[in-house]
Amino acid sequence: MPRTGFKAAGTTLAALCLFPFVTSSATSAVAAPAQPAAPSPKAEVFFDDFSGAELDRSKWKVEVTGDNFTTVNSEQQAYVDSPETIYIDHDDANTGAENGALALHARSTPGFQAPDGNTYDFQSGRVNTQDNFEFTYGRYSAKVKLPEGGTSQGLWPAWWSLGANIDEVSWPQCGEVDVMESVGEPWTSVALHGPEYHGDTPIAGQQQFEGSDPGDWHVFTADWTPEGITFLVDDAEIYKITKAEMEQNGWTWVYDDPQFMILNFALGGQFPNGVNGVTEPYFGLPQESVDKVKAGNARYLVDWVRVEQ
Repeated sequence: MPRTGFKAAGTTLAALCLFPFVTSSATSAVAAPAQPAAPSPKAEVFFDDFSGAELDRSKWKVEVTGDNFTTVNSEQQAYVDSPETIYIDHDDANTGAENGALALHARSTPGFQAPDGNTYDFQSGRVNTQDNFEFTYGRYSAKVKLPEGGTSQGLWPAWWSLGANIDEVSWPQCGEVDVMESVGEPWTSVALHGPEYHGDTPIAGQQQFEGSDPGDWHVFTADWTPEGITFLVDDAEIYKITKAEMEQNGWTWVYDDPQFMILNFALGGQFPNGVNGVTEPYFGLPQESVDKVKAGNARYLVDWVRVEQ
């Protein structure tokens, strides 16, 4: 689902080379079969394992509702810049992370008034790499742990990227790549949003966690090339779309320009409501999940984020 929320938007292969090998003697020269060279290793161009004492602001910007972010999708939380909602957890024995993990922790804050004058009963965290790190093409991955085992309806963590030209062309013309979204069901989803395909986009797929726990640590990846985008979970391909396929269907490919990465933890809203049909006590957020937020148990953990090209 689209989740842009920026004020400016008004509102979400390696090449194989063949090298002939030749042996010779005084009387003959024999050419051995050509052998493909091993693909060149990808270079790591961005990495954060959240091992510091606090969020690295040279890599990540914090979004604040009513300041540099506008509420979208009927989400029920305000994003705030607070150590209560965004912090590094170094209790690896408890989290299962290595060298610390970013925690986006949803909180119950009835009647909180954001800088835009609107009130919200929940706070949460959202960070992005806009201006700090933007990239065109590459393999980008995040190792994450979904809140409350990944099966609490209406809790909506996401890992995604957005066109860096959003200030000029707005959403969805800028292009959005959803690498992972969860709304508390036994699956996660991937999707693209662009000019003719957004909202209930037809360019989407799901990872069904049959035989595994969606609440365990999993690595969610998008492999983005000029030819297409492949989505993977724990290195297993779950969905692929090519530029040629999109153009054959009349959909505009808008993925040749830089993107920046986003991690956020929303509560309720259009996507959860579209799945669970809940309207009370909050749109898309049932009482059971509200109780978990109130108990302090709803948080989204990120062990690391990596980009390779």
